Amino acid sequence: MTVSLADLPKGHEFPETRFEMTSKWVSEYVSAVEDDAIGSLSHGACPPLAIAALSIRALLDRASLPEGSIHVAQELSFSLGRPPSGALVARARIASRGERQGWVLMGIELLVEDELRIPMMTGRATITFPTEGAK
Repeated sequence: MTVSLADLPKGHEFPETRFEMTSKWVSEYVSAVEDDAIGSLSHGACPPLAIAALSIRALLDRASLPEGSIHVAQELSFSLGRPPSGALVARARIASRGERQGWVLMGIELLVEDELRIPMMTGRATITFPTEGAK
């Protein structure tokens, strides 16, 4: 059973998750987003938002969003000068958590590296959701 983000404290570190950017998955991603620019990338290139999608999916496989969650902000930075070396490794931690007037504001830091520990993506997601008593 997946734990809810509402139950996790500031500083919680999620176990690392490994995933492959297979050519089949990338092809399906490019088709789904219908972006011709992505389709023209050289063979072996990683569409940046495909990495983000897989890393956020990995996070949500570990912890579900509480009922009433609102995605407030997203910051992402990519270092994609070359194709990744092997599998990608996603790490996440709850960097901030505050409560005010019945709402929680939570910042989650994301890091995706290749197997050589070279960063491919860093980022921060901010979400808000009502506290148990505010529902």
